[in-house]
Amino acid sequence: MKAFTRSRISMLYVILIVVLLAFVSVSNYIASRNMESESNAIVKDSIPIATTTNSLLTDLINQETAIRGFELTTIEQYLEPYTAGRKQLEEDLDKIRKYDKKYPTLQLIMDTQAIPAITNLQKFYDSQLELVRAGKTDEAKARLASGKTMMDRYRIIHTSIEKAIEQITADAYTASLKAGQTSRMITMVGGIIALIAGGLSIFISFRANQAEEELRKSEETYRYMAESLETQNEEIIAQQEEQQVTLAKLSERERDLELISSYQEKLTGYVELKDFLKHTLPALLNSLAQDAALVVIERPSSTEGSSLSYEVIHSIGYPKNHISQHQQELFGPAKRVFDEGTPIYHMRDVLGHEQGIHGGMLQACDQYIPLFDDKQKVIGFLLLTSYQSSLLHENNQRLTKGLVRQFGLAFYSQVMNDERLRQAANLAKLNDQLIAEKQLIEGQRDLIQNILESAHEGMMMCDSHGTILFSNHRMNRYFNLHERIGENLIACCQDISTETASFIGVATSIEALIEGSNSHLTQRFSFVFEDQPQYAELYATVVSADTEQKGYLFVFRDRTEEERVDEMKNEFISIVSHELRTPLASVLGFIEILLHRELSKDKQKKYMETIYKEAHRLSNLINDFLDLQRMESGRQLYHFSPINVISTAQEIAEQWQDKQNHRIIIHQQDEELWVRADADRMRQVFHNLISNAIKYSPGSDRIDIHLSADQGKINVTIQDYGLGIPEEAHAQMFSKFFRVDNSDRRQIGGTGLGLAIVKEIVEGHHGQISYTSEMGKGTTFRVVLDQYQLSTLDNKIVIFEDDDDLAKLIQVALNKFNLPSIQIRSAEEGIIALSRCTGEPVLFIVDIHLEGAKTGWDFIADLSHHPVYYQTPVIVSTALDQPHDYHEKDIQKYLKKPFSMERLVQVAKHLLETKQSNAYVFHTQDKDSLSTTLQRKGIDIIEMKSNMDMIEVEIKKPQSDA
Repeated sequence: MKAFTRSRISMLYVILIVVLLAFVSVSNYIASRNMESESNAIVKDSIPIATTTNSLLTDLINQETAIRGFELTTIEQYLEPYTAGRKQLEEDLDKIRKYDKKYPTLQLIMDTQAIPAITNLQKFYDSQLELVRAGKTDEAKARLASGKTMMDRYRIIHTSIEKAIEQITADAYTASLKAGQTSRMITMVGGIIALIAGGLSIFISFRANQAEEELRKSEETYRYMAESLETQNEEIIAQQEEQQVTLAKLSERERDLELISSYQEKLTGYVELKDFLKHTLPALLNSLAQDAALVVIERPSSTEGSSLSYEVIHSIGYPKNHISQHQQELFGPAKRVFDEGTPIYHMRDVLGHEQGIHGGMLQACDQYIPLFDDKQKVIGFLLLTSYQSSLLHENNQRLTKGLVRQFGLAFYSQVMNDERLRQAANLAKLNDQLIAEKQLIEGQRDLIQNILESAHEGMMMCDSHGTILFSNHRMNRYFNLHERIGENLIACCQDISTETASFIGVATSIEALIEGSNSHLTQRFSFVFEDQPQYAELYATVVSADTEQKGYLFVFRDRTEEERVDEMKNEFISIVSHELRTPLASVLGFIEILLHRELSKDKQKKYMETIYKEAHRLSNLINDFLDLQRMESGRQLYHFSPINVISTAQEIAEQWQDKQNHRIIIHQQDEELWVRADADRMRQVFHNLISNAIKYSPGSDRIDIHLSADQGKINVTIQDYGLGIPEEAHAQMFSKFFRVDNSDRRQIGGTGLGLAIVKEIVEGHHGQISYTSEMGKGTTFRVVLDQYQLSTLDNKIVIFEDDDDLAKLIQVALNKFNLPSIQIRSAEEGIIALSRCTGEPVLFIVDIHLEGAKTGWDFIADLSHHPVYYQTPVIVSTALDQPHDYHEKDIQKYLKKPFSMERLVQVAKHLLETKQSNAYVFHTQDKDSLSTTLQRKGIDIIEMKSNMDMIEVEIKKPQSDA
């Protein structure tokens, strides 16, 4: 009991030492893993993130380069880097998204800045591709600056991402240092514990020596016990060998049963015969321990002179090309199995490839087993071949007979199923053909029906007796024949003749055609439909003249539009000939007098004034024709700029005051009413409306013009007190060449184009024109336009730009100055706003080619002569590709905007800081050409300084009028 206690104590000491050593090992392992994980954070996170973000920038640069190459050459091959870059860009974005939850700062930059910028770039590149492929190369090149600006913006975002990655790396490095300190602390504690464990180990070793002495004493006792146990063990081994033999026999029997069960499971559940044979024959060979098998069936012969043939439908286990697929005649065991209907066993020598790779197969045993149908007629046979043994055991024969019988039944069932499937497939094929033919016939019928219904001509068909068979919608629209299908056409025509007298001749011709006295029919007639005169032509064609299905196809063609066009053409020729001949007659008459008579100076002057007046009348007439043609063809260009409607109306009214007996009175409540319009075209509107008012009010002495504003709209009404417009003419008042025809207007000249031109101009300005009239009391024309609010320049950055997208981009770039900004689309508006300015503008950014008739140079010239704001800094956002020709050609032909937004902000900041210097900033170009251009605009130069890609021009202070 005492020794046992010491042994237990020694064992406890050993366990304690092992635990202590394990603790030291685990602590060192934890410390090393902590250090490794913090180091890996730098390698696995920071470095891949930095690499991926740099790859994003590379991907975008590759796309930008490819797009520019494609824009310059339009060669699709240049788009290969673009496609590859776009694909790589998606992969890089997916990589970065893996770190979103781990690094929120990086996620914030990517979601709010980087990804929107990348999306905008992708959309821009896609739109550039569409423009180039659509042939709009110039437009695509003009948008290059926008793409460069987007790319520059992304580079700034990329810099922010790099800073975030540097912070992530610094944090990981700090964590790694802390992990190292922790590791050293854990190692120190582990070392102390190891020293304690060493001391305990010495003590345990001493105790172990004492225990060894005691073990030696008990060794001989243990040896005797071991010899007894060995004898018992030999007896147990002998019993185990007997049990293993029995177990092997049971396992073999179990395996055979599993093979048979697996084979039986594979006899059912197949749709096609080939699948049945593919799965059941291998299972049958495994169950019967056979090596090869094939199935032969009897089929009707396709060869003349032979009624039957034999086909190997499936084989397994035989050498390639050893089996002939088709046989016209059988012999030997194969022939006997068909004749006798019993299994036949045949031993044979093995030759050729059947001997195997090693050549060791010398004999084979073939079993020919007949396959029966439901009437016990042989339909084929199953051939099983074994190369392993020529002996046929009785048990094996019994098993073979049972399994083959099951195979024969399942095989015939599958053959019948295949036949049913084949028949079903044939029936389905025939059904599909019938459905296709039916759909084809229905489609042809519908196509013919749609063609007849969509034709612009009315169509009606009757048989040889005159019975109506078909009538399309256009024929029904005029004569309602769809309600009389199946009735006699002659009777229908007689009913129509009672309502339309002009149809009597047509009805007679149709009757003669059907009775056979006429062989063809072509006739024109007129009728009234919905209170409007209609003109038509009817002709008939014989259908299937030589068959029993003979009939007549009547085609009704509407000629109303042709008659209207002919009438308009005749009216146009009449008007033009009259309007041209009258002034030409006067011009020729007075010129003849001047050439052949001696006249006084006063008469010569009077005649020359008359000639000038008539020539001017001819010029206006031709201009009206040309203006209307341009407007209708969509080629009319409008130069929009702010216009004061009141001053325009006063200007036109003043021109008419001295030429007629009418007084033109303008009624207004406001000093100014501004619209955004083409000044010349608005003058043309006022001229035409005032001219009409004067011409058609010969008995009146005044014209009233009312100008007012209401809810964002400008209303212009021109009222006369003359003849008025009859009710029947209202629908055609704005038609070309239309003139009201009555006795009061016959002496009033005109082409009928004025109101048509006015309507085109007003609608081109997104306005509306209307009128009210009362016979004998006069007419009032009303024009409604959108009111325009003039911009104020006070204490703002003013951007002269007609490209809205570029203007917004510039405004976003200049937001860092915390100053309000405004976009102006025309130089005219800028000049007007400058004259009304009360607070000094901060900065002007001027594009040369603007929306109105004037250019940015006109505004710069006006600004340079302004007595107060001439020192306001200006950035001209243009560059000249051909600077030496710049002073010889229109400047807008060479417009280019190469500024990056960073450079623009840099220049703007410099100008705002040095605002007292009266300077303009231009893109780098030829200084002499620039100096010449500025001087031609009236701008005196003090000094020109070159600064990187800019030229700073200091100008002379203009002299104030004061």
